[in-house]
Amino acid sequence: MKFKRILPGVAALGVAALALAGCSSGGTQAPNSTNQSGSASGNAEQVELRWAMSADSQAEVDVWQNLADRVTKEYPHIKIKLETTAYKDYYNKLTTQAAGNDLPCIAGLQAQRVPDVGELFVPLDDKITGLVDIQDYEASIVEGLTKDGDLLAVPYDLGPYVVFYNIDMFKEAGLDAPEPGWTKEQFLEAAHALTQNGKYGYAVDGTPDMWLPYVLSIGGNYLDEDGNPDLTNPKVVEGFTFVTDLVTKEKVAPAPPATGASNWPADQWRNGNVAMVIDGPWQLINARDNVSFEVGLTTTPAFDGTSITTMSGTGFGVTTSCANPDEAAQAISVIIGPESQRYIAEQGRGFPAYKAAQDYWYEVANVPTARPAIETALETVDPFRTSPGWNRVNSLLQQYAVQAFNGQATPEEVLTNVQSQID
Repeated sequence: MKFKRILPGVAALGVAALALAGCSSGGTQAPNSTNQSGSASGNAEQVELRWAMSADSQAEVDVWQNLADRVTKEYPHIKIKLETTAYKDYYNKLTTQAAGNDLPCIAGLQAQRVPDVGELFVPLDDKITGLVDIQDYEASIVEGLTKDGDLLAVPYDLGPYVVFYNIDMFKEAGLDAPEPGWTKEQFLEAAHALTQNGKYGYAVDGTPDMWLPYVLSIGGNYLDEDGNPDLTNPKVVEGFTFVTDLVTKEKVAPAPPATGASNWPADQWRNGNVAMVIDGPWQLINARDNVSFEVGLTTTPAFDGTSITTMSGTGFGVTTSCANPDEAAQAISVIIGPESQRYIAEQGRGFPAYKAAQDYWYEVANVPTARPAIETALETVDPFRTSPGWNRVNSLLQQYAVQAFNGQATPEEVLTNVQSQID
């Protein structure tokens, strides 16, 4: 699955009261039909389940349709009607459908969206019993898709944020490849050595996924005990300051543009203007195929022996409007099941949440440094909890962080400003 930077350009979400509606079921019978495993579906009533997911290319649509077809092959009485929407519009459309009592039965849910739209989904723990062994999926994304102890979606893919680096630039600077677990001091030494001839060691901007790993690694927390943003506590200020100092004091990173383009750091890295950037595994295969240098991955630098990064990931859940929740759970068990996850990995799409399928993804990625970096990051990854309206937090930080990077305001002043607007 192709991921975007978290919550780009989407307004804060409100959730309307819901009435039962959404999934249609026909009255025709399927006499003596059997599923792929040979178990009889008997005279099961034919049902059509609407499935909503984001897609930004025909290739993504084709992948989702392949999974939809697998459901009908496994359960002949279930037909899936796929509905795709561009990522930037997907969650707005979902809440609009909720307000109109027109939710699809099955919908994709990103972990960082749980606080905003989680109440549109029903708990799955009982519904997937006997269909899915949740222990077979990465624990961090399972936690990310859980709210108040209830699993709202079965995970499809995930990825910890790691450091992507330009192997060619490291070699030209006479540097060894950075090993997973490398230290803050090693990172800074490399960044300085790589900053030469108009190029820089690192790229940053104000979006949280670019600097929260440094807050977490020094023992900070960006949410208070009630789950609300807590951006002015000393550890958050310290972690954010470390990143802004890379521009203003260390001079190893270029100042982000005032426009706050969310893909700017990755673009700088892809174009060979900087040697390192934070990004997720979902970008690896595309990057490998579209840059003119050899790609390497490593963990975010450790502070006093600790490296903790954030993550993102998506799953599929059953909405509160679904009139056929049991059939929807059956469909999801196929969509995220072992064979589907292997297919996704072999297609080079998202990094599978199903642990046994990850070997196939590493094989397709064919980047030797990917496995040690990702596996090391997953050992300590934070599930990246967010608060309701996190998109606004994300947007405000990206907007005002420019002032800290260009010296117009201190990092603490920027965080205080954003916190006051959130409050």
